[in-house]
Amino acid sequence: MNRRLLLAALPILAIAACSRGGAPSNGNTLTVAATAVPHAEILEAVKPALAKQGIDLQIRVFNDYVQPNLQVDQKQIDVNYFETKPYLDSFNAARGTHLVPYAGIHVEPLGGYSHKWKTIAAHPPGARRSSSICANSRRAVR
Repeated sequence: MNRRLLLAALPILAIAACSRGGAPSNGNTLTVAATAVPHAEILEAVKPALAKQGIDLQIRVFNDYVQPNLQVDQKQIDVNYFETKPYLDSFNAARGTHLVPYAGIHVEPLGGYSHKWKTIAAHPPGARRSSSICANSRRAVR
């Protein structure tokens, strides 16, 4: 297992190690909600290591950010593996949930590229962007 993958997977290994004495969904089963790329891929890579510890890792892939939190809150899933703390805080405030972070995770770098403009300052006022990331404060902190 390469070093980057191991570092990205450390929070999952920590959750699994601590869950053995807790109450995972079915004995030694740990059910984790994740986005497909890269989180589910990382989980698939650590699944054999967890199996050696007697932990059955069940991965549920989601393509939205609301359902994983709702299912954790409803105890249908043990944990999720995808979000930033500002998003979690906003979700809790909007939905009246009380989810708490267990361990930090990596955040994928994002970049904006243009053939037309060399700097953000050169971007004219009112010009359209292909993404609303900058307009959303929860996403902007990523």
